[in-house]
Amino acid sequence: MNEEDKIIPSGLFKGKKIEFAPTAGVDMFWEVAEDFMERIFNLPPGEYLITDESSLWDFTGLDDMEISDVYERIQEVYDLDVSDIQSGNLLEIFMLIHRRENGAL
Repeated sequence: MNEEDKIIPSGLFKGKKIEFAPTAGVDMFWEVAEDFMERIFNLPPGEYLITDESSLWDFTGLDDMEISDVYERIQEVYDLDVSDIQSGNLLEIFMLIHRRENGAL
């Protein structure tokens, strides 16, 4: 995508640029990410977009899940309490899951 393609041509945001947040961190943990998104939100690969800045909050409301339901599901599936990660950042959660699965926690 060239620079000109990123500019919105019309409407309320005319002239503004579209920029996606980086995905380098999430890409490092893609196996964890795919497993997590499927097991927690029932979203198969290719049915979502996540970046290094994505959070649990971006996916609450799916299937009527509230944030407390998401925390509970993560606890059940991964035996991990992530309620203290106030931002709900998915990359932070993926790193914790990776560490737990590799015996670093």
